[in-house]
Amino acid sequence: MPKLSPYELEHFHREGYLVGKNIIPPSYIYELQAELTQLIDATARKLHRYGYITDLCEDLDFLHRLTELHKQANAIVSPILNHGSFAGPAMFRLLTCPELLDVVEQLVGPEIEASSVYRIRPKLPFRPEGVVPWHQDQGYFHSIADDKLVVTCWLPLMNATVETGCMEVIPRSHRQGVVRHYWANNPAPPLTIHPDHLPWTTPVPVPADIGDVVLMTNLTMHRSTENTSGLIRWATDLRYESTDVGDFYPYEAAFIARSRKHPEQVLTDPFKFNELRTKHVPKGTVDRTWLYEDNETFINPPKK
Repeated sequence: MPKLSPYELEHFHREGYLVGKNIIPPSYIYELQAELTQLIDATARKLHRYGYITDLCEDLDFLHRLTELHKQANAIVSPILNHGSFAGPAMFRLLTCPELLDVVEQLVGPEIEASSVYRIRPKLPFRPEGVVPWHQDQGYFHSIADDKLVVTCWLPLMNATVETGCMEVIPRSHRQGVVRHYWANNPAPPLTIHPDHLPWTTPVPVPADIGDVVLMTNLTMHRSTENTSGLIRWATDLRYESTDVGDFYPYEAAFIARSRKHPEQVLTDPFKFNELRTKHVPKGTVDRTWLYEDNETFINPPKK
């Protein structure tokens, strides 16, 4: 089982991030690729029946097909991007991958909750909505987790390079607590760090291959840059925390992924996972009150 070395653990806590090499057995990634391929095909055939797509692009592979289908119908990505609604068996197996949980346990302890917030990220080439601005994950979450560790595990589903738009992080930015964010006027996910609160530290790109995991804290400032390659930059981001953190994102369902105290509460059935996700009823809201760009004031205006 992979384990982080003392040096790697020290790096994570000092810098706020770490690229863990060869943590995930590739079979978990390939199973998820296959599951996503089936979803894309089923969605394409449905859109084809209704006349939104004329060419199914069946000769194209996982790194190309969605791009060409998207040119015909934007709706092709909806089942993938719809706020973690994708909850297939391969997704569940990756979320509960023992090798990944072993690493997470080193950071949050043996009582592990798989966060409600996980996402699939297909970044199409040269698309503005794929450029994610600087933010902290905690900017999206309830303040009850401001002083708790929620570990983001960013997993590429292909070899993610600078050209394909890999992650960038600002080292040691997690030491500043939750900084001011605002809702920007842009096509990408709009929550971003207020320019007056963005540190001058040089960002670090973190390319990663299949099997690697980019580990970040919920306070680490990070972004995702433009995909200038001809490939789709596929990735997924999963999050984990200790079971005592509390419900910091009530809109979706979390579950117990590992527990020595209460092993009977660990979710092991992928079909129950799907049911848990699809039948979840939000309980409350997140208490953030970030302003929209038009209502904000800036010493250093955001670059357009």
